[in-house]
Amino acid sequence: MTSIVALDVETTGLDPRTDAIIEIGARRFNGHRVEEEWTTLINPGRHIPEFITALTGINDEMARQAPRLQEALDDLAQFIGASPILGHNIRFDLSFFSKYGLFELNEHIDTYEIASVLLPSAGRYNLGALGQALGVPLPATHRALEDARVTHGVFLRLYEEAAGLPLELIAEIVRHSEPIEWNGAWLFQHILRERRHERVRTQGAQHSAQFFPPPPKPKGPPLRIPEEIVPLDVDEVAAFLEYGGPFAEYFAGYEHRPEQIAMLRAVAQALSNQQHLLVEAGTGVGKSFAYLAPAALFALQNHTRVVVSTNTINLQDQLIQKDIPDLCAALGLDLRAAVLKGRSNYLCPRRLDMLRKHGPRNAEEMRVLGKILVWLYRGASGDRTDINLNGPAEREVWTRLSAEDENCTPEVCLERQGGACPFFTARQAAQNAHIVIVNHALLLTDAAIGNRVLPEYDYLIVDEAHHLEAATTDAMSLRLTQGDMERLLRELGNSSSGVLGDLLQTAHNQIR
Repeated sequence: MTSIVALDVETTGLDPRTDAIIEIGARRFNGHRVEEEWTTLINPGRHIPEFITALTGINDEMARQAPRLQEALDDLAQFIGASPILGHNIRFDLSFFSKYGLFELNEHIDTYEIASVLLPSAGRYNLGALGQALGVPLPATHRALEDARVTHGVFLRLYEEAAGLPLELIAEIVRHSEPIEWNGAWLFQHILRERRHERVRTQGAQHSAQFFPPPPKPKGPPLRIPEEIVPLDVDEVAAFLEYGGPFAEYFAGYEHRPEQIAMLRAVAQALSNQQHLLVEAGTGVGKSFAYLAPAALFALQNHTRVVVSTNTINLQDQLIQKDIPDLCAALGLDLRAAVLKGRSNYLCPRRLDMLRKHGPRNAEEMRVLGKILVWLYRGASGDRTDINLNGPAEREVWTRLSAEDENCTPEVCLERQGGACPFFTARQAAQNAHIVIVNHALLLTDAAIGNRVLPEYDYLIVDEAHHLEAATTDAMSLRLTQGDMERLLRELGNSSSGVLGDLLQTAHNQIR
């Protein structure tokens, strides 16, 4: 590796046009070896805001005897020299030096950009959170030199993460990053040079089918709407929750709740008699098991499905990841359950291939593309819930890669990709599931477009039903903001960019 300088600055605020530097810290290193450190407080020539003092511990008295920025710049420039400059959100730090014409020719390396790609499911990308997640034994303290040290540690951990990726993936990230200015490129370029003796199997963008194998074949008999239902034995179902029953044996510290058993009986009777039921269950009743147990047994007994609609993702996750597995384990059920979300929550392989073929146009697209490729390589399903899209720019890129295309069909996807679209894989799983979990928005969208989204069902349980009115308003309304219009116009483009540009270029190539 070459010598790199990790740089961090503390400032009076976020605007380089009106705010000033109050501290600079820098560490020169080569791999794990620290070569030299440099730091100084800076007199900003103005009052340091109280909230900055509370954040950094730097006050007016400390800065009063420090040099002005112009007095420190020569020493800093000499310390950095021509070395690559590393920082977390490095553009912010360097923006305070731009009016002096410093460091414009140095290579810039940004741990935020690199972490966004290599840690696609990280909860947060700030320096302190990354340091903790990566096991860097130094805290981020909002003091310049200490944060430069943490940045060095984070960089080394990220380097190890990247070095473990397949060479083909690293080569593709480098290839896409070459035409644009992206401060995450240096690390991948360096690793590619280090591994130049290895052979890259392909130089072109591969089809995304490599990430999406065909969905598994359905298990068990096909589900249907029963012509004649087999009613539940309500007393038998209620006995599962009684003292000495399967629940009491499975759950340590099981608590017998009469309200829960009363609700379970009511749900079992409503399903068996095909009746509507309205239940108000207070906190602590245990309503999830009160409806899941009879719903699961009813669906299994009648080879049919029951749809459960919730308002929040948290409840969906609780049902599919905890409650239903616990229910199956306690009762010994061979139950199939699936979560189905709206199309915008799933990645489209065809759209991803288009981006891989044409390449990203800017740093945001580059960051999201790299993040998705690493995410898929590590076995992601293509469900947007499992990836951290940080900020509106990344979420906008996702909208152009999602399966939000009503004209797409599973046949088209399989024919073009050779694999399976995550949305249609999820939809097929829902077709084969006894319990299908959706949110209110998808439930209402399905109703609005004539039941063309969800698999056919006759039995519905609406949890968190007090949110249904607001969800109906959102689902049945169209909201268009100025940002939406600007995005659509950008996508439409002109003679040299966007959809129009691609069409004109394609037509030009055909004519030639």
